[in-house]
Amino acid sequence: MITTATADELMDVLRTIVRASRSARQLPLEEDLPGWTVAVLSLLAREGEQRLGAVAAHLEVDPSVASRQVAALEQLGLVLRRPDPADRRAQLLAASDAGLATLAEHRGLRARWVADALEGWDDAEVSHLVARLDQLVHDLHHALSERNEPALRTAARQAS
Repeated sequence: MITTATADELMDVLRTIVRASRSARQLPLEEDLPGWTVAVLSLLAREGEQRLGAVAAHLEVDPSVASRQVAALEQLGLVLRRPDPADRRAQLLAASDAGLATLAEHRGLRARWVADALEGWDDAEVSHLVARLDQLVHDLHHALSERNEPALRTAARQAS
């Protein structure tokens, strides 16, 4: 088990990583995309077709904001819209071939930037770091779900 001092050091490093990531997203690379464009295209590429409400929920933005963003991407030909066969009143959004190509180009630029920034590292070191960070994320999510479980059960009992 780690000490609280070590846990505090880890939290400081994680905060620094988050700040560095935000700063990196603000620095435009040549032919780079705004962060929201990448977020929308990444979601649609990863999850497939989505309703606008699901996109807004995932991005944690108001549906009106997501609607404007998607409309802009649609005008650029990066997102396609079609009626939802389950509910003809609703629309399904998908990344177009051009959207997927744009996303791949963006990811390539970012990957080259990271590779240049970590030129003193070798693949084994980075692979080990990635594996440990994946384990960290898993363990933190597990701890959060365990911490929330009793609160959810208590709230359910009080509601009944």
